Amino acid sequence: MKLYNTLTRQTDEIQPLHAGKLKIYTCGPTVYDYAHIGHWFNYIRMDTLVRAAQADGFDTTWVMNITDVGHLVSDADDGEDKLEKGAKREGKTAWEVAEFYTEDFLECMELLHIQQPTYIVKATDHIEEQIKLIETLETKGYTYVIDDGVYYDTSKFEGYAAFARLDLDEQQEGARVSVNDQKKNASDFALWKFSPQDHKRDMEWPSPWGTGFPGWHIECSAMAMTYLGETLDIHTGGIDHIPVHHTNEIAQSEAATGKRFANYWMHSNHLTIEGEKISKSLGNGIRLQEILEQGISADAVRLNVLESHYRSQSKFSMETLQASANRLKHWQQVADLVWQPQTSGESISAGIVQAADDIRNALTNDLNTAQILSIVDQLFSAVEANFLTAADVEPFNEFLDYLDAILGIDLHSKADLTHAEKQLLTERQTTRDAKDWARSDALRDQLLSAGIGVRDTAAGQIWYRS
Repeated sequence: MKLYNTLTRQTDEIQPLHAGKLKIYTCGPTVYDYAHIGHWFNYIRMDTLVRAAQADGFDTTWVMNITDVGHLVSDADDGEDKLEKGAKREGKTAWEVAEFYTEDFLECMELLHIQQPTYIVKATDHIEEQIKLIETLETKGYTYVIDDGVYYDTSKFEGYAAFARLDLDEQQEGARVSVNDQKKNASDFALWKFSPQDHKRDMEWPSPWGTGFPGWHIECSAMAMTYLGETLDIHTGGIDHIPVHHTNEIAQSEAATGKRFANYWMHSNHLTIEGEKISKSLGNGIRLQEILEQGISADAVRLNVLESHYRSQSKFSMETLQASANRLKHWQQVADLVWQPQTSGESISAGIVQAADDIRNALTNDLNTAQILSIVDQLFSAVEANFLTAADVEPFNEFLDYLDAILGIDLHSKADLTHAEKQLLTERQTTRDAKDWARSDALRDQLLSAGIGVRDTAAGQIWYRS
């Protein structure tokens, strides 16, 4: 299996730490508000990575965090904690806000057929692990304390700028107008923030340095290493995490352990709408529920995500979503041909097997989902043109199961027609044979009202879900 590795800036063959096993970490949501469609593009792509690894024979351990404290509104370690901000906005406690949006996130994951990670872990459940990691960094001389917290001294970590290819001199120039002039370097970041003196926070804990809360970056390192060990196989996240969050994760993790933090880094590119990146700060984030209310299914949303490569900057619109919905509807109609095998004609089983092989190659070559969908379209066009013979039913069913496993789109969920519906089809064929066109048309309308369309072909009636 090959994957583009941000660490090496090339497509690398995955060589797992332990044969047949992959340890994968995904930066999860900050649960102070609803996730928007840009987030869901990211998480569906991460789920596709896990599915691809499983299809390639790997035993996966997938960890996703829930950031429910410590993510400040600024990467410069100033401003409010996003959970505190959400609490003020809604007149609730930060704990209530975190619980509500965590539940919404998990429900949407299920709707989008995103697999349940092996572990979904909350930052607030791992305060002790984060404090211990900071203590390790302190013992090794990587920290210093200023008025608002404990900071990581990035000048102590050789190669800090390498991962994101940062220009630290440029950052230092910008620091002349920095809010926090006590920092030694512009790139230094908070490991532990002190609670304000004038009021008590909803979320705060005692520590060796004073009452406060962890920084966002330390959370991911502590939780990833708690569940996956000091070195991960694959770390995933959005491309916007490269210059700050993931750079800081590498610095603190590798300083603490003396080992490489992750061997492979997978980053999902931005989603844009009308030329702008979708983000909460720009106010152009669209919720999944808003899309569903437009009559677009969650499966169509998932298919829409898979139509672009994870490393490409994708454009979002309701028009492209509707096109994905139409594509999905066509796929379902072709899948329903499995219930209607023909008694004559040439078998296309060889084509089905070839399509599965081609998909496997595209999947393991840097998750080329766009190519996979094109292969499916070509096969389904052949099935629609030639229909299925009895010999094709089993391999086609296996193919549909494979698609479900790797794409998370279930085309097997629709059952065969009921006995009563089949009787209507039989009666309609009888009336057509008798040239009773009025009765035939009436039966067609009756079937259509039940969501069943009919095509008259040389092979006879072919039904589909309308």
